[in-house]
Parts: sequence; C-alpha cells; structure tokens
Amino acid sequence: MLRLGVVDFDSSHSIEFTRRINHCGVDADQCVEGARVVLGCPGDSQMSPERIPGFTREVESCGVELVEQPTDMIGRIDGVLVLSICGSAHLQRVRPFLEAGIPAYVDKPFACSLPDATEIFRLANEHRQVVFGTSALRFSQDVLTLSDIADRTGRVLGAFTYGPAKRADGNPGLFHYGIHATEVLFALMGSGCESVVTAYTDGAEVVTGRWRDGRVGTLRGSRDGSTSYGFVAFCERAVIERRLSTRFAYRNLCQSIVRSFETGVPTVDADTTLEVVRFVLAALASESRQGESVRLDSIQ
Repeated sequence: MLRLGVVDFDSSHSIEFTRRINHCGVDADQCVEGARVVLGCPGDSQMSPERIPGFTREVESCGVELVEQPTDMIGRIDGVLVLSICGSAHLQRVRPFLEAGIPAYVDKPFACSLPDATEIFRLANEHRQVVFGTSALRFSQDVLTLSDIADRTGRVLGAFTYGPAKRADGNPGLFHYGIHATEVLFALMGSGCESVVTAYTDGAEVVTGRWRDGRVGTLRGSRDGSTSYGFVAFCERAVIERRLSTRFAYRNLCQSIVRSFETGVPTVDADTTLEVVRFVLAALASESRQGESVRLDSIQ
C-alpha cells in the first residue's frame, strides 16, 4: 500500500483524488486500489486562496493528517501529488520531493514555461525518479476506447478537439481550462507537432497544428456560450465523434498515478509533456503575432 501526500489544496483535485484513493464518499466503481493519501499540506495559492479552507476540511474528513510545510512529509510518504492550480508554482513545490527520491505526479498545467518543465524532468532524471503530469481528460473512457478499436478504425489521420478555454492570471493562454482540449488532441494525434497557427477572438480561439508527417490537428477553446468537451477523430477507416464523459476520468488518472509510482514508468513521457508546453506557448506567440505560423522548436 503506497503512502501518498498531497500538496496544495486550492484545486478541487485535492478532494476528488483523495476521495477515490481513500474510498471516501464515492461509489465503489470510483475507488482506486493500491494506495492511500495519508498526509496533506493545504499550502498557499497564487490564484485561488479562498478555496483552501473548504477543501482542507473535506480532505481532513477523509482521514488525512495535515502538516504545515510540504517538506514535513518527506520520510513519511512513498509518492507525492503536487496539485497547485497554478502551473508556475510546480517547480518549487516538486523540487524537494524529487531531490529526496520521492516519485511525483504534477497536476495540469505541468508548467507554464519551458525552462520550468525542463528543470522538473532534469531533477527527476538526476534522482532517478518518475514524474509526470497530464489532464484527466486523457483518461476519459471515450479517449481510452479509441485505442481499443484502433484495429478497426486504423490510424488517426487528423483530429478536432473542443472544450472550454476560460483564461486566468497565472496560467496564460491554453494552460488554464484550455489544457484539457490540448491534452486530448495530443492523446489522439501523438507527438510530432512542428508548428501552430492561432485564430483568436475574445470569445474563442482556434489553434491548428501541423505534424511533421503531414497530419493536421485542430482545437477550439470557447469562452462564450455553452461549452462541453469532445473530439472528432478522422481515421483511416472511420470518422469517430465523441462528446467526452468525465465520469471515470479522475478514477482512471488516479489508477495511472498509482501504477506509475509502482512501476517507475510514467504514463505520459517527458517528450510528450514538453511538446504540449511548447504547443501552448507557440499558440500564444501566434496569437500575439496576429495568426502568424510559429514553429515549436523556436520556443525557448
């Protein structure tokens, strides 16, 4: 039974992950085996400090012992979940755990700059520890099922994903809500995006990526009107349309976290995560240049 610690309670993930891992207040089909959240640090927040007290009460009610500082967990846990809502906080939060030889899950957005993301992976490599981060929407049953039927549909030749893309200070561009549609796009297309073009208005943005093998993938992030998550996958032998259900996304993600900590193999590899970071930064650069194409390898 892995002993887990949770750092920063300014996101609903602090209680949603804890409930599923600790089998507290969720249906049986939501429960995750093999681990227990034993310690938690409410921490502070650059973006949503007002959410911390309520989530603290809820996490504590699941049998989690609270500590004052994240480093108070070291020596008492086998893995850490860094759940700060602000991606810019993640390097500082995860550093002491990786340096102490503790594997880590870093919540979305993994980082808001390429140097931060690169440094997190450098620390993990130096200390031979697993670290990864992703959106739970990668683990929607609808996304996972597509790989299960790949023998019938054939290769994904292109994809369109959509979802809300509300922006917030601290997580620029698609790093906030738009990270979900971005991660789903990469789950469908795989890595290999070379350049992006962004069409931006106050109410929405459409980002089109060109992959090095000639494929094209597009996402629409909405800020006005009704929003939901979904995708269209254009495959060799089928066109698959899905409106994404989030019902099992948290459970499936938490299962993957436990499995990664047990095996030492990250569910999402470093190269893919770094490409996602570059994609979002390139989309912002294209937006600032009125829709000019921006190569991902130009992002530093």
